[in-house]
Amino acid sequence: MEIEAIGFITIALAVIGWFVGPSFAIYVFVSSTLLSAAAAILLPSLGSANIQPAHLLLGFLALSAITSGPALRAIGNSLAFPNGGFWLLLTAAYAVLAAAFLPRIFAGATYVFAISRTDVGSGVVALPLAPTSGNITQTVYFLGDLVCFLVFCAYAGKPRGLITVVQAVLAAAVINLVFALIDLVVYWTGLGDPLTIIRNADYRMLEDATVVGFKRIVGSFPEASTFAYFTVGFFAFCTKLWLSGIHKRVTGPLALLSLCALVFSTSSTGYAATLGFVVALFVVSLGQVLTRPVPRPVLVLVTVTPLLVAAGAIGLRLYQPVWIVVQDMIDQTVLNKLSSGSGVERTRWNEQAMTNFADTQGFGAGVGGTRASSFPIAVLGNIGAPGAVLYGIFLLQLFFGRMNRWRAPFPAACQSAARWACFAQLVGASIAGSFIDLGLPFFVFAGLACARPEPVAVAAVAAHRDPLAASPA
Repeated sequence: MEIEAIGFITIALAVIGWFVGPSFAIYVFVSSTLLSAAAAILLPSLGSANIQPAHLLLGFLALSAITSGPALRAIGNSLAFPNGGFWLLLTAAYAVLAAAFLPRIFAGATYVFAISRTDVGSGVVALPLAPTSGNITQTVYFLGDLVCFLVFCAYAGKPRGLITVVQAVLAAAVINLVFALIDLVVYWTGLGDPLTIIRNADYRMLEDATVVGFKRIVGSFPEASTFAYFTVGFFAFCTKLWLSGIHKRVTGPLALLSLCALVFSTSSTGYAATLGFVVALFVVSLGQVLTRPVPRPVLVLVTVTPLLVAAGAIGLRLYQPVWIVVQDMIDQTVLNKLSSGSGVERTRWNEQAMTNFADTQGFGAGVGGTRASSFPIAVLGNIGAPGAVLYGIFLLQLFFGRMNRWRAPFPAACQSAARWACFAQLVGASIAGSFIDLGLPFFVFAGLACARPEPVAVAAVAAHRDPLAASPA
């Protein structure tokens, strides 16, 4: 085990958070999820696997939660049937068993695209199914997702905890944009890259790629698609909060700047996720306008968006130099994506993952057993039909379950925004997700969306005393 410099900093922040309190720890943890290109600890014995700062901080945050009586009770409630935590726990249990046994039961029965280093070579290599270090690392990541979900379910069930989580996410959205700006300024000026210190993980870094002369924004991430995946969650969250009138002076500009960052990221994943979110939000908002009174921002969205889209398309078409650049960008990032080298390779991954699903009689190759390029296909290829059913029920609970969740306007709006953020990231993962792990930010949003208020908060609302009245909206 090798502790990096950023690892010592992470441990110091974790210890400070332990003594200062969970509010500080939540801010630090949510912001640390942006450091997915960083390694706090390297594990050479597991093929140079990386422990990211966020996962290290999550351990301290979880320990703080389970030593708190109220938080521990909230975690227990989240795990009760039929809540989302119950189904995610079953998914994780099956994932552990699948990782331990399926690569051995079906060893040599099918070829997989390995996701870990082997004696044959590094990178993504087609090999007979067998146990690898990827089974361990990917299982640990998924268990981390479960822990993250439960911890944030617990903290967002308390009025002040919910406010802290929301503000921590907004702070992370700001930091994400700052990293994006630094990335662009460094590229344009040719100065030394100050972000090198947080790009020490043993991954392939694609921070200097360009498309039709545009720098692909990667921010603090290894590549543009990962940046776009994280950013679209912030964009969806801030947009929905702005439509609900929550922190409008902050969420409005953050949503707009995040949208600009997504446009200039030149990521097909980001474009698809953004388009899917915007279309779905427009359709839902239109239905609300036609059936009941809505806040003014929602009415503006429904009436102005079509006009802006039409005006923008006409303006671009009339100005040929810009139109040509836009056409080239769309061709390279969307229309010709599947015919590119990476597109052909990713299509092969998906085809082979479905072959793995069939060759294992629908049980899957085990978590980390095979690589795909679409979240649904990765689920089928890794944890098969049983895991897909359990995971699917969890996602249905996340998006459509409403039992015992917040009813007061402010927390209900925050939970709705969190669900939309999960939806946007799920669309992005369906386009390019390689694993069953949807990332810690997804489960931060999911925990917020599924949080059940404490009985004292419910009693306060019933007595017409809003426990969140002090929160600025």
